[in-house]
Amino acid sequence: MDGQNAIADSAAYEITPAKRKRLQSIFDHATGMMKQPKYDFDYAHSLLGECVKSDPANLIYAEKMLENLERKFKGKKPSGLFSAFSGRGVKKALAAKNWTDVIAQGVDMLKSNPWDSSALIGMVDACAELRCHEVGLLFMRNATAGSPNDIDVRRHCARYLGRVGQFDQAIAVWHFVNEKTRGDDEANKMISQLTLDKERMRQGLPTITNKIDVRPGEKIRPRPKSNQEEVKAEKPKVAIQLNEKQILDRVILDNPEKIENYLKLADLWQLDDKYHEAELVMRKAQSAIGQSMEIVCKLEDIRIGRARHRYEVAEKQYDVEKKAESRKLADDLKDELNRTELEIYQRRAERRPDDKKQLYEYGLRLKRAGNFEEAIETFDQVIEGDEKLLAIANLGKGECLQAKKKYHTAMECFEEALSYSDSLSSDRQKQLLYRAGVLAMGLSELGDAKAYFKRLKKMDPSYRDVGSRLDKVRKMLQDK
Repeated sequence: MDGQNAIADSAAYEITPAKRKRLQSIFDHATGMMKQPKYDFDYAHSLLGECVKSDPANLIYAEKMLENLERKFKGKKPSGLFSAFSGRGVKKALAAKNWTDVIAQGVDMLKSNPWDSSALIGMVDACAELRCHEVGLLFMRNATAGSPNDIDVRRHCARYLGRVGQFDQAIAVWHFVNEKTRGDDEANKMISQLTLDKERMRQGLPTITNKIDVRPGEKIRPRPKSNQEEVKAEKPKVAIQLNEKQILDRVILDNPEKIENYLKLADLWQLDDKYHEAELVMRKAQSAIGQSMEIVCKLEDIRIGRARHRYEVAEKQYDVEKKAESRKLADDLKDELNRTELEIYQRRAERRPDDKKQLYEYGLRLKRAGNFEEAIETFDQVIEGDEKLLAIANLGKGECLQAKKKYHTAMECFEEALSYSDSLSSDRQKQLLYRAGVLAMGLSELGDAKAYFKRLKKMDPSYRDVGSRLDKVRKMLQDK
């Protein structure tokens, strides 16, 4: 798929603030039902299914939908007798490359069987095109659980894993296919290519797995060695100086139960923007130690870091190219970053209700998403629960109120924030003074506006347009 089509597919649906608020309300109603000892599974699926259809990138919606269906069937996989008939809608949508409709048709099919591989494989393909990779991996796991011995399903999932950069998992699945088929040409070729791609990724080179056109009966040709490699092979081995990552790898091998070593190694990979490697480190920690909150949080940090890195790369690409396609891609990836952060900080706020810093971070993401009403409620909870966050929470609340055109109430919040502004960072203090000055100017409170702009100019004379605004306020006061 070329870059232009990828951009169009990623923009196949749009979540406006109003729509997000409505979906959240539907989701809350469904999750409220699920807390009851007995409830209507099908009705809950209709609610959660609507959320997934409208926002297919939201991992929380998809996880909760499958959880409800697993409760409905109590883990017992029903017969797929009628899936061939009910799957026509998915096949038709796939043929038309209507990816959101593939998701919608698949959601309806899962009501009868949440492990229906014919529906789930199509949904995995749709997620690949929409760049909803976290959700795609979730659907892929259900597909393989539903058809553990189906080679075609395994083959499809192996291709998807390679496509999204999960090279180790893809190689493992291809090995499974190769063993079951006793020498599969595609499996052999993909194992070789994915192994090369792993090394290319470590070196920061582009991977080429997606570009392979496998033909039946095609044999693998070993890559010939270059003259330099031949010369190197003849040279005697010398001692290799290990880098910090390699040292930590050995430390982990000797002490696999110590979580701090995994965390340090994951951080080192993230510093190099190698988020796939960082995630593999933490998955290894999960296998060795088991699940822990430290591992959960680190995996969430890696998700955010990956999304932020992709957005920053797209912005740099736009700065160089100045093309409409590059701008659209950067905007799409910014939306994806915001969605990822919103989901993760919501989880963290729910996991640690007493940690108001996490609640503030969630409120900040709600504000960025344009969900001002819920953001204001969240900031109010922070203000009531932690005095140390009074300034920053009042700043966020004031910005929400200003966006809702409640200017006088917003000004009260900014003034309250200024009373506690010593707790703010320098950047936040400047932001607060600027917001307060601009709003005071708009409310014709010129004396206050002058005071705020003077303080800001003293801190940073080059901050935005503070100089020209201060001159304008002074002139307006003289003309009165």
